[in-house]
Amino acid sequence: MSPTLCVELPVEPGSAGRSRRETGRWLASLCGTDEQCPTVQDLVLAVNEAVSNSIEHAYGATGSGGAATVLLRGDAEGYLVRMEVSDRGRWRDPPTDPGHRGRGIGMIEAVAEDVRVEPGPDGTTVSFQGRIGRCPGLCIPAS
Repeated sequence: MSPTLCVELPVEPGSAGRSRRETGRWLASLCGTDEQCPTVQDLVLAVNEAVSNSIEHAYGATGSGGAATVLLRGDAEGYLVRMEVSDRGRWRDPPTDPGHRGRGIGMIEAVAEDVRVEPGPDGTTVSFQGRIGRCPGLCIPAS
């Protein structure tokens, strides 16, 4: 069985920071390095953007009640890490002119592979993958 990460986060601003810490520790433990490994940092950035988007866009400023959560999941097989961020909010299409904002999905696409955004009637899931074995001499495959 592959190592997994599963964290349920409340829809509040501090959850983005918690997602970064939990993801960084988990990925560093998989590849036997510290959280400063560039490939670990890339995936932490991607998770942060996906979680932040769920908190801000799927639920909006007023939230959807006390039970609103974002679910962060990760699994690893060898060097390949798959991440998924899910919420139960309503999808909103991006504005035609986002101004200086609206770059989250593009950032995820820049640092991760196979990025998918799947909106549906029960929420939205953002999934992507990355390889943790690109830290020369540091990372080892997950067992």
